[in-house]
Formats: sequence, structure tokens, C-alpha cells
Amino acid sequence: METRRDRQRAATVAEIKAAARKLLVEGGASAVGLRAVARELGLSAPALYRYFASHEDLISAVVADLYDELTAYLVAERDTSGDLGEQLFLVAGGLRTWALKHPAEFGLLFGAPAPNPLTEGHDLTPSHQAAMRFGAVFEQLVVQVYRQQPFAGPSATLLGPELVTQLGQRSEIFGEMPPGAVYLSLTYWTRLYGLICMEVFGQLHWALDDAGAYFDAQLREIGEALGLDCPPAQ
Repeated sequence: METRRDRQRAATVAEIKAAARKLLVEGGASAVGLRAVARELGLSAPALYRYFASHEDLISAVVADLYDELTAYLVAERDTSGDLGEQLFLVAGGLRTWALKHPAEFGLLFGAPAPNPLTEGHDLTPSHQAAMRFGAVFEQLVVQVYRQQPFAGPSATLLGPELVTQLGQRSEIFGEMPPGAVYLSLTYWTRLYGLICMEVFGQLHWALDDAGAYFDAQLREIGEALGLDCPPAQ
């Protein structure tokens, strides 16, 4: 049973994480130090150690919250439609929308190495667990698409034995799809992710005043390659 002390502690932890996010937005990841967070809350730095053992633990907790916020947003967007083609647009478009609204948070989440599901211990931290929940939104959608209508990827000859072996090691993550289909899925993910990163970090404005139409065109191209019926261009 939750006690009054438990509730007070949870409220203080939430305040600390909110202060850390505020500093992140205002000054970037380098601004989120324990002393800075303590000053923001009117506490002493040692007082924070009663709630977070280290700066790394605080950042991990903030990252976990951000991943879960983003995941909940994408799932809510996805569930407004039962059509897989439209879901692809909703989830990918939702990631872009969230990233553009929260560039500092996006940078914190995706500016560091992602957890490796083949490495032991990756699931021990809240941030890694939350990252896997985020990734599952896209992985599950791709698996659904493949099971509805399997899409063909490049041949093993074209990919080469080394890459085929690596992709085969990840087949469980991608619903036991063959290496060629995993390759195609990974290619499309890196393509969408790369586009979002370039836009968020100001690397596309030299070519496009508004990258939204370009992003949607890329999504339609990907959807068609996967055999999906995608929304028409606006």
C-alpha cells in the first residue's frame, strides 16, 4: 500500500525530472547537471542524491519518461486507424511532429547509442527498457505489414554473407522475417529517421522551405514498396 511518504517522494522525483527537462530545453543536455537542477528547485545538491544516485541515473530517468511520452503519442496516433498503410503514415508522421515540437528532447533521445538487444544487461536501466518499448511500435507495425503481404528484399547474393548473418541475428526482433525483408525494413527506418534528424537539426532548409511534403512523398514511396495503400498526396 502506498504511504504518504511514498507519495511525497514520488512528487519530489517528478519535480526533479521536470526541472531537468526545463534545463534541457533551455540549454541543451550539457545544462542538465545535478547542481543546476538543485538550484532550479531551491535544494542543495546533496539533497538530490536521496532521489538519484548519480547524474547518469537522473538522465536515464528523464530519457525513460521522454521515450514513454513519445511512445504513448505514437500509439494514440496509430490507433486512430485500422488500415496499415494509414498507420505507417500516422506513426512516422507522429515521430516527425513530436521531434519538431521537442527538438532538445529528440536530441537527447536519439543523440546517444541505442540499446543493443543482443547485449546482456541492456534491459537493466529504465531508459533502455523505454527505448525498446518505443522501437516495438515500429517493429510490430512492420511485422504486421509483412504477415499481411510478405515483401521481397534483396537476395542473399546481393547482400553478402556477412550482412546476411548480422540481419539473421535480428530476425527475432522482426517477427522471424528473412534477412532480405529485415534489410528492407532497416533501410526504410534509417531513411525516415535520417530525414527527421536532418530537418530537426536544420540540415534541409537550404533545399526545402517546408520538408513536410518531401517527407510524405518518401512515406508514400516506402508504403508502395511494401505493398500498402497509402493516403494520396495533398
